[in-house]
Amino acid sequence: MSQIEYEDLPKYTENKINIIGCDECGYGSAISILVVCGVKVPKDWNLEGLNDSKKLSEKKRNIMRDKLLQDNNISFHIAERSNKQIDEFGLGVMLKDAYKECFTKLSTHDSLIVCDGILKFDSVPSEQVSIIKGDTLVPAVMAASILGKTYRDDFVRSLDKEYPQYNWKKNIGYLTKDHLSAISKYGFSPYHRLSYNLKSLDKYKVIKNDII
Repeated sequence: MSQIEYEDLPKYTENKINIIGCDECGYGSAISILVVCGVKVPKDWNLEGLNDSKKLSEKKRNIMRDKLLQDNNISFHIAERSNKQIDEFGLGVMLKDAYKECFTKLSTHDSLIVCDGILKFDSVPSEQVSIIKGDTLVPAVMAASILGKTYRDDFVRSLDKEYPQYNWKKNIGYLTKDHLSAISKYGFSPYHRLSYNLKSLDKYKVIKNDII
């Protein structure tokens, strides 16, 4: 694994045919699944309109998702880990586990794995590099960011139908004021990550074991 600058990426793709871009979604959420998406494309592939999913409006994200799903140059895999798995094994462990699942599903000897951020892995099935802000620079990582976020957002919004009091359809499980207030009033749902850093809940006097 190498931490590289974006400008050095061509050196690593020189003898490669494909790039596998990987990115996570839901790491900072207080509920539900953690998602890692991997997208495998030809190394020179691009698609007009790509950007980091967080910099696109919901409407534009969904438009780009549909374009990506119709692109025959793309293969992808989405790995997810539940809140129960996160509580049992730890968020960091599950994050790397999900990344490695994507690596295993998509890797070939002629591909370079490119991850957003600074993650380090003990072993990978093919050469892997990490690029800070890769989700704004590398098309394959941007694509993974979009597919991963739209997948997880849709999943979390489906849970809102079961527990509308938390307003997950708007806050997507992040600890916004309305979410915190709902936890204070109703306690935790079965989808909350009880291992989450709950210091921000102290002023709401929420008891960790108070599950609906």
